[in-house]
Amino acid sequence: MFFQACAKSYIPSESKRNTMGRKKNTRETVLEASRALYSHLAYYEDLLAQRASTRASTRRELDFLEFAFRANATRKVSEVLDVACGNGRHIVELAHRGYRCTGLDYTPERVHVAKTRAKREGVSVKLSQGDATKLEYQNEFDAGLALYILFLLPNDDDVVNCLRQIHRALRSGGVLICNIYNSLYAGKGWFSEVIHKGLHVEESHARGVRITTICRLRDLDPIHGVAWDQETNIIEAPDGMHIFRDPERLRLFTYWDIFRYLQAAGFKEIKCYPDWKIKPPRKPGGERLIFVSRKD
Repeated sequence: MFFQACAKSYIPSESKRNTMGRKKNTRETVLEASRALYSHLAYYEDLLAQRASTRASTRRELDFLEFAFRANATRKVSEVLDVACGNGRHIVELAHRGYRCTGLDYTPERVHVAKTRAKREGVSVKLSQGDATKLEYQNEFDAGLALYILFLLPNDDDVVNCLRQIHRALRSGGVLICNIYNSLYAGKGWFSEVIHKGLHVEESHARGVRITTICRLRDLDPIHGVAWDQETNIIEAPDGMHIFRDPERLRLFTYWDIFRYLQAAGFKEIKCYPDWKIKPPRKPGGERLIFVSRKD
């Protein structure tokens, strides 16, 4: 099977793991680790998505995106760019809702899955493999998405470059929606539990497929705001049981970090919403912070 072969090809050798330990904060190593993790999961996460009903969380995120388009763009949003589109969770559903969508992802296996998903669901989406810091678009889109990516980028330059590239890709009056996990939040949630408690266990399942994910804090640098976790995914699927162990580096951002990154990239009218809630919450908090900003 194509995806099984790809997954096995990205299991790092012992020498590679040792090298990763010695130079684990280089850009190359961070990106390689991220690609390995998501290449392993691509096929099985899509299989899970096929066999499970649309999650309420996905519907809530999509409803928020459309709210942000209406409330913050000064132009009609018809064409959407999704940077780090993953398996197509957002972009395929937006295509169902009538938007013309373009997506890219750093992991080729996820792009392949997203293409298969779009074809399976009968929608047209432009998809390609690419680096979020090296986009080639200019004044082509009404909205841009950078969801669940900024805290995975290797360094500050990559974050600002990604945001600047999306700014250039947008037409005047277009909006960017991006998000992070709030490093100051200490409540329930995978990111918070890994950072503050050192361990998070989560299980997802549907007919014939079960994914158990164990995230364990491996290294935390509280000065530079960087952590490595060891993610173990135990997968029970029709083709057997698979266990993948991959390191992943996480950056610890706050509201002010992203606010300044967006300003440096040229965005205006920056708004922040906690946990995809359109209305201000009654109690302060927010595991996820969603930023909506506009290009003049």
